[in-house]
Order: sequence, then C-alpha cells, then structure tokens
Amino acid sequence: MNNQLTDLMQRATENLEPVTPDLLERSVQQGLHLRRRRTTVLSLTGAGAVVATVGLIAGGVQLLGGPSEAAVAGTPAPLTAPPAAKPSHVTPQQTLITLRSLVEAPGRTLTKPETWGESKDGFVAAAYVVDDGKGASRVDVLLSAGGEENPCATASTGCTKLPDGSSVFAMAEQPEYPGNRNKDGVTSNYVALYLRDGRLISMTSYNAPAEKDSRHTRQKPLFTVAQLTSMVKSKTWKFPPANPVKPSGTAVKPSSKVQPSK
Repeated sequence: MNNQLTDLMQRATENLEPVTPDLLERSVQQGLHLRRRRTTVLSLTGAGAVVATVGLIAGGVQLLGGPSEAAVAGTPAPLTAPPAAKPSHVTPQQTLITLRSLVEAPGRTLTKPETWGESKDGFVAAAYVVDDGKGASRVDVLLSAGGEENPCATASTGCTKLPDGSSVFAMAEQPEYPGNRNKDGVTSNYVALYLRDGRLISMTSYNAPAEKDSRHTRQKPLFTVAQLTSMVKSKTWKFPPANPVKPSGTAVKPSSKVQPSK
C-alpha cells in the first residue's frame, strides 16, 4: 500500500517545474503586465466618459445658441408695443346687412336692396323697401365721416341733446316737396344723430317705395321718429373713420334735411 501511494505521488508531480528565481521573475512580470493593462483600460474608459460629458455640454450650448443665450434662456424677451391699429373701413355691404338686421321682422318683406358710397369717399349708405302688408316704405341710412353742418350746434327746433354730448335732430311727416309740388303725396320721417367727433348717421322712412317719382302707397311712413331714433343709436353700426373735412362727392344736400345722393 505504501509503495503504491508513493508511486502515485511521484507520477502526479513529475512534470511540475520547481520554484526557481526565473519562474518567480516571470510570474512577477506577468502580474505587472496585467496590472498595466487593466490600468490602461480604466484610463481609456474614464477619458471616454469625460469626452462624452464635454460633448453633451457643447451640444447643449449649441442648441441654446451660445453661452450668452444659454444664460438668459429662461428670461422672457422684453415686450414691444404692438403697431398702432389702422382705422377701420366699413363697406356699403356691411351697412346694408346692419340695416336689414334692424328693420326686418315677422310679417315684413324686404326688397330692392341698394348701396352707395365708400369709406374713402367719407360716407356709406344703404336702403331697402320694406312692406308690412299695409304698403311699401323705402327706408335708407347714411353714415358720414363728418364735415356736415350740425343744426343742433345751437338751440334749434327738433334737436335733443344727449348725455354723451351727441345730439339728435328729427322731423316727422315732412312732405317731399312743399305745397302743390308734392303731387305724389310722399312724406317722410327723418332722424339724424350727430356724434361728438363730427360723424353722422341719418335714417329716413317714406310712405312710398321711392323718394321721388312714385306715388305714396300708405298713409304714413312705416317707421316713426321714435323707432328711427332707436335704430340710429344702435351700437351695431360701423362708421367710416372720423374726418372733419366734408366728404368727397355730394353725400348730403345743403339743407336742414340730410339726404343721400343717388
């Protein structure tokens, strides 16, 4: 048994190299080599992380548009005043739509729409023939940029001063022509609202389908002075920009009753 054990031990160790100075030196060198290799790998990994961090910072600065912009990126830009609004311009078609909205009602028929004037001319106007089943009545409206003589500038018959400084001038059932000249029997109710800035809105209601050259079709105009006054005060009207100079063309007649030219 002892001989067999000795023999087995000799066979297991016969190829082992004894520890010599040379073997020890080579082991140390191998250890140093492995250490240097690991140190190099760690160094490269750290350098890569630094480069990546620098890249992220550079990219962030680039996106923000430079260091100066990045520093104020969270600061709102200073507010600048908006450009001044240009005066609004109303069209005759808009005036016609507003007129319709005020005079239409159940039982009334609106025909013969008409428009004239332009904001650039200093006035716009529109008209309808309105029939309530008791006869046709022409109704027209004129909005002026200003320049007309205000009969209410001094105390005058038919004038009413309003609290806001504007004034209303009204006439009821006025014949279109004086005396025997009014052969067609046309009469009208008329109201004009003079605003403080000089602009004017006037409305006329006739007892006929036309101002002239047409027989009257009803005893009185469809809309009373009170109704016309209420309509000229409506906030739905849009005026041409205020202009103290008299409108171009002949928007109104030089008489106490303001009438649009056709």
